[in-house]
Amino acid sequence: MSHQDLTDPEVERRMADAARAEEQGRYREATHLYDQLGKDIQARRGRFDSRALDAFEGVARAIRKGAEDKGAR
Repeated sequence: MSHQDLTDPEVERRMADAARAEEQGRYREATHLYDQLGKDIQARRGRFDSRALDAFEGVARAIRKGAEDKGAR
């Protein structure tokens, strides 16, 4: 994927895919999707791009939810 491929609509689409996985309780998949998106954004737009930070917050949120879900069992 080149820098041109990571358009704002592509970032939004991938963020929505990760959020959908999170909402459906697929926390491991959501974590992977958020993490990969964050890394891709950092590689193409810089370490501190706000969307990368948003994606990594999604990683932390999905991990927390997954842990809470396991604790409820």
